[in-house]
Amino acid sequence: MLYENQIEDYMEIREIKEMPNYSEIVALINAEWPSKFSDKTDDEKIAEMEKSHNLKTDTIKYLYDKDKVVGFYRCSIWPREDINSKIAHTLDIAILPSRQKEGLGTLLMTDMIKDCKQKGISKLLSRSFYNNKGSIRLHKSLGFSIHLETEDSIVWEIEP
Repeated sequence: MLYENQIEDYMEIREIKEMPNYSEIVALINAEWPSKFSDKTDDEKIAEMEKSHNLKTDTIKYLYDKDKVVGFYRCSIWPREDINSKIAHTLDIAILPSRQKEGLGTLLMTDMIKDCKQKGISKLLSRSFYNNKGSIRLHKSLGFSIHLETEDSIVWEIEP
């Protein structure tokens, strides 16, 4: 496992301020939602990401290892229609499968929490499907508590 100071030596998190080129991170999209999109083509997945992206409310950041994107996250105020909301929700967070278990998810989620705090967000919500044990461990390790449970997932909360 890498430690934060080791990660910073060669990793960089960059905010994407315009519409992201989702085709460059389709491997991450596939890693995040393999069952959700099941039989959809990569082009259909990209179109769905573009359709759901809101330039006014979403924050998206890519994690680079040199010039290669190895992870990303996207969060938004919640509900998205309320531009004055002080609640945010994680929409996406993913690490390439070949780079998981290196502490990169912790790096991204920690950055998201800091970013929310800087923006005056009072609560960050995030969702883990029950079958995603890595996501559940990540949320617990960062101090998230259970906001609610549904049939297939846990919705976590933390005060940044």
